[in-house]
Amino acid sequence: MPLHVLTGFLGSGKTTLLAELLRTPPRTDGRPERLAVLVNETGALPLDAHLLERPLLETVDDEVLALARLAARAPDRILIETTGLADPAPLLHGLAEDRGLAGRVAPAGVITVVDALRAEDLHATQPEFRRQLEFADRVVLTKGDLAGARLAEVRTWLGEVAPGCDVAEARDGRVDFDWLLHAPPLARLADAADAARWLHPADTGPDAAAHAWQHDAPVDIAALQLWLGLVTQLDGPRLLRFKALARGLDGDVFALQSAGRSVSPPRRLTRPPHDLTGVQAVLIERGLGAPATAGLLASLAEAAAARPWDRAPSSDAAGTRP
Repeated sequence: MPLHVLTGFLGSGKTTLLAELLRTPPRTDGRPERLAVLVNETGALPLDAHLLERPLLETVDDEVLALARLAARAPDRILIETTGLADPAPLLHGLAEDRGLAGRVAPAGVITVVDALRAEDLHATQPEFRRQLEFADRVVLTKGDLAGARLAEVRTWLGEVAPGCDVAEARDGRVDFDWLLHAPPLARLADAADAARWLHPADTGPDAAAHAWQHDAPVDIAALQLWLGLVTQLDGPRLLRFKALARGLDGDVFALQSAGRSVSPPRRLTRPPHDLTGVQAVLIERGLGAPATAGLLASLAEAAAARPWDRAPSSDAAGTRP
């Protein structure tokens, strides 16, 4: 069954959006879907014809166990609403690592609700909000009627900080729920099933360019992660996003990614693509220019060729300074 993660900063309007979804749930085969909802915040929600859990959730293990209980009741779809101060990464990691739950649910995307009035200020001051945007597959803008003419500026800004994410504006708590619930999930959430879509986003945002890169042999994952940490510190504002699936020297496959200067830890895939022999990657940049981009990809090739005894690419090898 599909599982959706609904996140957004405090006061963004998550509960209002969820309540409207529960009032008018999607339909399958002519009948309203039976939705199960795990809420880790207080708030009034309609309960008729739905399953709702609002237990005390203090750890990721608590959330995974609560989700397992909901999955056992065989709903059509599960949604988990996180707290406004939640970083989605630990939850997504917990879902991926729980083999029992992974066999019963199909991760179906992260929905991030964004207050159009406060988005840029929150991004500058709240690391949790930055993480919520980093992991978003769908972005729902709220309070657009109050933002007025600035709404177009916020949309342009979202194209810069969350390239590749689909964005829609909620009106009175409503969006197109078919659009909302059928997001192509990123590989960080769905493992190999949607790797191709994750690696080749359809929309990279205004003036951004995507560069595909591949390497046919297994690599030292630590060398690639070190390379990623170096180049993001040098060119984070222009290196908008890096995503890769990489087979390590031990045969395991990892997802590597960054957004700006934020670098996620490597994540081992539990259901890796069997035909991946080395690395498939995409780099999304804005304003690097052809020479710097070529230098960056050349340094990536050096990092991919490194072995544990010479894994440290030098800062000069990053090749992305202006």
